[in-house]
Amino acid sequence: MSINRKQETKTNQRFSRRAFIKSSVGLATATVASGGLLRSANAQSQFGEYIPYDSTRDYHYSSRYGRSEIIEHHHPGTEPTGEKFTFVRLKYPGGDWWTNLVNVYRWQSDLKFTQVLAANTAIDVDLRKHPQYVDIDDSWLFAYPFLYMTGHGRTYGGMKISDDQVRKLREYFERGGFLHVEDCDIRYNRFRPQIINLMKRIYPEKNFERLDMSHPIYDTLYPHDDYLGGDKLVPGFDFDEAIMDDDGKVMVYFCPSDLNCAWEGRVCSPGGEEQRIWAFEQGMNVVAYALTR
Repeated sequence: MSINRKQETKTNQRFSRRAFIKSSVGLATATVASGGLLRSANAQSQFGEYIPYDSTRDYHYSSRYGRSEIIEHHHPGTEPTGEKFTFVRLKYPGGDWWTNLVNVYRWQSDLKFTQVLAANTAIDVDLRKHPQYVDIDDSWLFAYPFLYMTGHGRTYGGMKISDDQVRKLREYFERGGFLHVEDCDIRYNRFRPQIINLMKRIYPEKNFERLDMSHPIYDTLYPHDDYLGGDKLVPGFDFDEAIMDDDGKVMVYFCPSDLNCAWEGRVCSPGGEEQRIWAFEQGMNVVAYALTR
């Protein structure tokens, strides 16, 4: 997959949120010193294993048509001067947090997007052989300025976020973290209500706001005047929403049109390949916005 349309606003700026990372490096270092980075390999019971998990290698996997897909459990480094960006998916209890990474349509979605991000921006991307994930309960969650989250909302009873996890996510946002969330199939409209409820638990005083196409998140790198969506553009859900921080900046970006399925190579409707290109571009816009605002 390559982005052929002209990128009018590509920048040579190095993208980073060092203040966020530096505030978390002590925590990550302490976790390493205590052996905490290895603990998750033996403590998986809370989530249930709806997809196979290899505790000896600390990754999830699946096999289909003679090929194996792996999702690696990401462990951050402890060097505070590192500038590489890692695209990390959030693993949460309940629901199919892994969708589009196992039994894939064409490509593992996050891996393909990471490759496109590295090839088409000046962001210093940490390229991996496999997609990366982090548990919501990992003590090093705060080491990531950007997290990605998706699901269908109906699989295995939907997400089951505890009160302690709600408090942890609020702390994540208060430290400056950014969450990109997508409903993997808005036609059922089951995941979106769960996300709205989750955000009400985290920030009772805040509501999702509809994003206008004039918002900077639509032209951080690629100028987008029209909303083309991901692999599906469903009437009534042809716009994105966001939770803003106290400075009016997006801290939770919610996309109902499923950029991730477009990244996986699924047929995009109604706009075909132009829509897929838009989906990759908008994903890059979101990452750049998150790292520079």
